[in-house]
Amino acid sequence: MNHRIVSTALAVILTSAAVRAQSPADTARADLGKAVAELNATQREYADLRRGLYRDINKLDDEALALGRELKDLQREEERRTATLKTLEREIEARKTDFNYSAGILNQYSKAFVTRLHPAENQLHKEAVDALDQRAASLADDPKAELIGRAKVLELGLNRIGEVAGGLTFEGKALRNGSESIEGKLLVAGPSVFFSSKDGGFEGVATFAETGTSLPTVVAIDGSKGMIAATVNEGHGTLPMDGTMGKAIEVAAAQESLWETIEKGGVVGYAILLLGGISLLLALFKVWEISRIHVPSRSTINRILDDLLAGEREAAARKAAEIPGDAGKLVRAGVAMFYEKRRVLEEALFEKLVTIKPRLDRFLPFLALTAAAAPLMGLLGTVLGIIKTFKAMALYGTGNAKAFSAGISEALITTAEGLIVAIPILVIHGMLKSYAKGRFSDFEGIGIALVNGTTERERKAQTRDEGETGDEDIELTPNPA
Repeated sequence: MNHRIVSTALAVILTSAAVRAQSPADTARADLGKAVAELNATQREYADLRRGLYRDINKLDDEALALGRELKDLQREEERRTATLKTLEREIEARKTDFNYSAGILNQYSKAFVTRLHPAENQLHKEAVDALDQRAASLADDPKAELIGRAKVLELGLNRIGEVAGGLTFEGKALRNGSESIEGKLLVAGPSVFFSSKDGGFEGVATFAETGTSLPTVVAIDGSKGMIAATVNEGHGTLPMDGTMGKAIEVAAAQESLWETIEKGGVVGYAILLLGGISLLLALFKVWEISRIHVPSRSTINRILDDLLAGEREAAARKAAEIPGDAGKLVRAGVAMFYEKRRVLEEALFEKLVTIKPRLDRFLPFLALTAAAAPLMGLLGTVLGIIKTFKAMALYGTGNAKAFSAGISEALITTAEGLIVAIPILVIHGMLKSYAKGRFSDFEGIGIALVNGTTERERKAQTRDEGETGDEDIELTPNPA
């Protein structure tokens, strides 16, 4: 390129020198030659540029082809990476599903683990499980750490199975017969839990029943005779095993004595039973009182009437004096007034009968009152018991349905006591009332017999003195005595 430029410059210089020395024609020819030379130079330069451009174009085409191939390779790589990414995303979703399933299973296990524990083991594991659950829940942003945290509950459960299978003893508390909290040692042997107090004065088997607290209910076993305490403290011995998983013990614990049932009735129950006891004593007294009242036989009354009709007043009075009690008073009053006017005799007998009836009927209204009041007192006790139960529900909630039903059961004890007292007393009252009425009818029979005797006396007197007193009023007949 530099060589061509130097040649061109030399030609121009020579041409210029020639122009100065030559004529116009020569100048024109020189100019033409100059122009031709310039044209040739330009053509050569253009051709060189064209060839360079073609080379550049070919080079760019080669580069474009290479870039196209590279683009296709990159596109294929992108497609491959996109497919790989989708595969990884699907794998991540599957892993998330597996993780959520595993975490859910472990979470359910931790929840069920506490509920499946024997109530006696709450003292050992409940707080630990709750702490692990809370810690695992706080690691929700870190799936791996959360899964590891929840797996610790599983590890705790596996360790617990090994400990229980070989017999686990630990210091703790329990509820003696479901009421009093005492300290001692517990032995977990498989599904059964045994307890021995520190002082050795109480031993028994823990039931599966929920108590609303973390402490188990321990029921004493009849005939254990220190066998449980010896085994718990020494680590070996004989234990009373329950093949019903605690059901038999719960049934035995639910059976209560009569006195325990009475105690659950409270003050109202005591009042009902006291009222029933008083009524029963009064009923026994009335049976004794009515049965000891002597009623003379009909033949005795007839002999007395025969003496009176025969005019043997002294003999009749002696026989009447031998009759004891109210019946004797009634007969003696009838003998004394037998020869008086009938109206006077009737008044005398009625006066005695009036004094006899209250004695026969006394205390019977109290029995009727007891039969009516006992069910109402029982209902009062039930209402008070249910109020107490609902107050306990307001304080402690309704989580323990068994305790709630036990409270209702205790509240109904007073109703049962009221009916137990009222029904027999009502029957006894009816029987005693009939008994007293029958005995009073016997007294009325004596009075009627005496009154009817005056009719016989008047008939005989009328027959004897028919002419003299036939038109006279019988009731106004003077006393022959």
